[in-house]
Amino acid sequence: MKLDAMALFALVAREGSFTAAARVSGLPKSTVSQRVAELENLLGVRLLHRSTRRLTLSEAGQVYLQHCQVMLDAASAADAALSRLRDAPAGTLRITAPEASGTLLLPGLLAAFQQRHPAVTVECVISDAQLDLIAERIDLALRTGQLADSSFVSRRIGPVGRVLVASPAYLAQEGWPQTPDELASHRLLMHGVLPQWPLQQAGDVIRVDASHARLRANNLNTLRQLAVAGAGIALLPRFMVRDALADGSLQRLLPDHPPPDNHYYAVYPSRSHRPAALTALLDFIDEYGLATQLA
Repeated sequence: MKLDAMALFALVAREGSFTAAARVSGLPKSTVSQRVAELENLLGVRLLHRSTRRLTLSEAGQVYLQHCQVMLDAASAADAALSRLRDAPAGTLRITAPEASGTLLLPGLLAAFQQRHPAVTVECVISDAQLDLIAERIDLALRTGQLADSSFVSRRIGPVGRVLVASPAYLAQEGWPQTPDELASHRLLMHGVLPQWPLQQAGDVIRVDASHARLRANNLNTLRQLAVAGAGIALLPRFMVRDALADGSLQRLLPDHPPPDNHYYAVYPSRSHRPAALTALLDFIDEYGLATQLA
């Protein structure tokens, strides 16, 4: 209330009358006069000399007006700063992504984005954990798989292709599985959150039990390295093994029974008052072609 009264006092001093200040502020003249009088009572000094013909600043009013103007200038600068954040990409974005895509796909995207928008600072939290967006001050989360119902906004980026792979050395020793049922007799490399592998068969999706796996990890990069080393069969995103498939260090298995695509999402806390930097990054993700790289 005192700050409001200080702003009204500065407005009266600038306009030269309560009537003019009331017109500019949109408040009744009596309200403007009352607020300034209350401010004077609170301060214990007279800020304005009033007469029927004019208003003049007292000596105390002249000193106080200088400080009120500093306050108003600071408020104006704050509004301008927020306007720049709202209207032009600037400020800091804190984002999180799973380790696989965060280490293999995100660096190139973010490097190109930063060249386009150098006023934006990006902080990356690379983790497979489902971080609390509010507690961790996350502006944007990139997530794979089925999303839990929430009040957050989710935007589908695209499908994530998946493949079954094993090394030539493993296949030479253990043989090539010809059907999903034969996977039960093979050494499987299981991700900790996926004890059952979905595979397509005759238009349906069947579930292959991978819980008998003797090698397990909560990290897809570790599973990839295990597969290349000949430790067993892994179910991995295609973007992680594209180079290994091309150079022959991994082989694709059961091409007639491919795993269904997973899905990749951008998740952020609110649809309203979205910072310009976040809007720019969401648009750039589409422009950069991340969906194509995930497929």
